[in-house]
Amino acid sequence: MHQGQGRREYIVTSDPEAVSRVRASLLRTLPVAAWAGVAGAAVIIAAVVLLLVTLGPSASQLWVLVFAWPAVFFLYDARRRFAALRRLKRTWAVKDVSPVAMRLSPDGLRCTIDAAPDPVVLPWSAIAQVRIKGQGLSSVRVDLTPGVSATTPGVSGLDQPEARTRMRRTWKGRTRLGFAVYALREPLSDINQALGHFSNGRIGIR
Repeated sequence: MHQGQGRREYIVTSDPEAVSRVRASLLRTLPVAAWAGVAGAAVIIAAVVLLLVTLGPSASQLWVLVFAWPAVFFLYDARRRFAALRRLKRTWAVKDVSPVAMRLSPDGLRCTIDAAPDPVVLPWSAIAQVRIKGQGLSSVRVDLTPGVSATTPGVSGLDQPEARTRMRRTWKGRTRLGFAVYALREPLSDINQALGHFSNGRIGIR
């Protein structure tokens, strides 16, 4: 446990160097993926134009639409990727790499998503279950209690685009927030003990 602002808390840490490497890798690969979508759309459009030239006035408009709609999808996806990349660059330009992945306190769970400008804060009443898999590169999944949303009292950060893209619906109908912790340093047994301590025994690692 660590002392923080007059109260006890448990801090889960990651490796800042590992996070920096992930940042650098994403800044290399995300533009490639976005431009690949543009290239795919260009190939499809060129094929449609060639089809129109080949068939001439007899070309069916329906067939043109069938072949052309994937280009619209590729362009939309590329636009979305470029927008996400610009937001990511703006965030990382002012946000230092933090060694803190999560903070557990009597108030709840505070999660650091590196791509998001602000942390996600969840009171214990908003959490149904926590899952952590892997040591080193670890996957964290937080199941929210039914009805919890970004506007729930005590909850903050869920309305960020980077948080929304990491939220999924489970087959049980729950909403789950998932994110990665790079080079998790604390033993899972210690994190499990801290979860039980601060949630009054209600939550543990599943």
